[in-house]
Amino acid sequence: MAYLYQGHIAPLLVLVVLVVACGTAAPAVTDPNAPEQREVIMRFQWIPQWQFVGYIAAEVNGYYDEVGLDVTLNGGGPEFPAKQIVASGSEQFGVAWADSMYTARQQGVELVALATLFQVNPTAYMVHSDSGIGGVEDFPGKRVAVFYGGGVEVEYRAMLAAAGVDRSTIIETPGEFSMEPFLRRRVDVWPVYATDQPRAVRQQGAEIDLIFARDYGVVMMGDVLFATSTFIEENPNTVRAFVEASLRGWEWALANPDAAVDLVAEYNPELDRDQLTFEASQTIELLTYGPGARCVGYSDPAVWEAEHQMLLDIGVLEAPIPFEQVANNSFVEGYYAAKGIDCEG
Repeated sequence: MAYLYQGHIAPLLVLVVLVVACGTAAPAVTDPNAPEQREVIMRFQWIPQWQFVGYIAAEVNGYYDEVGLDVTLNGGGPEFPAKQIVASGSEQFGVAWADSMYTARQQGVELVALATLFQVNPTAYMVHSDSGIGGVEDFPGKRVAVFYGGGVEVEYRAMLAAAGVDRSTIIETPGEFSMEPFLRRRVDVWPVYATDQPRAVRQQGAEIDLIFARDYGVVMMGDVLFATSTFIEENPNTVRAFVEASLRGWEWALANPDAAVDLVAEYNPELDRDQLTFEASQTIELLTYGPGARCVGYSDPAVWEAEHQMLLDIGVLEAPIPFEQVANNSFVEGYYAAKGIDCEG
């Protein structure tokens, strides 16, 4: 189950500084004639599940092998944060929310989105059906769980602003992995991943409703595939091969959702197949939302700019950051152009 976890961005810069400080005193000089790295590691945000099926399919179906890549897929979580690990250079690719490309860049860490897979993020705000909470406008005076320090809190702040709700009128409590405080009604509103957690709660007998930020005009993107700008510059052919093989995996999963469920269930036997089937149905909507209907993985500049402006408006960003510094569409566009598809529509 993909419990919400959005780690703080502050440790990102600390980790990178430590890695650099532990290196040699003389700066490394890149040999333009050196062969590109073909053995790469990718770090997920969580355990292997349908959320990452495109990459799993690319590995299991041999798409990475076909383009000459030796790929290792690693699970992630609070103890193994993808942004920090990739920024350190110990691994090459990762998955994170789009907003973290901006916040990392603000701290001088050059992470670049290579593909936007979740055109809208999976977060929803769960309430008991008999709570009398019909929307964000009913949050004042209620106990709301907040996952501080990451994209979930950013979206929450933007949603309150869009609804005209004063945050000081809300009783906030830190979110946690266990949903017991919500189930025991000690908390009124609980952020969840709509792709799986609501189903688990309903299975425990709770009657719930979901509130989405996008219903208030707040559309934050979710999972992006990313790498450091340095790795992209030094290994463009490897990056192209990885992105294109991964997109093949995502396209296969979208065309064969039941087979993709079987594939993930075999890849990670600890997962429940019925839960995976539900997750698949919900995740497909995130992949094909908006620009994803044209090209899976396309980073629409207009959508990114809207999120960028929102981050500026609520004070997450101190100054504007150009789209070209946080996203690179060339690999996704090249993949679809070879098929005669124009991602710009």
